[in-house]
Amino acid sequence: MAYIRCAACGKSYEKKDEVALDIAHTVLHKECPEGPKGLEVIDEGTFEEIVLRYPFFDEKRL
Repeated sequence: MAYIRCAACGKSYEKKDEVALDIAHTVLHKECPEGPKGLEVIDEGTFEEIVLRYPFFDEKRL
């Protein structure tokens, strides 16, 4: 199974990575230089929290 990768840096997410979710449902590391810019951020937390909070993410990706 393919893992979700950061759109900014290309690294796979770890469960405890701090991320931001924008209105386009793009997940980005909060520490990436490109970071969550441009689109409105609708949620923040660890990657695990975001995946478990939203039904459009597959829990098998954790």
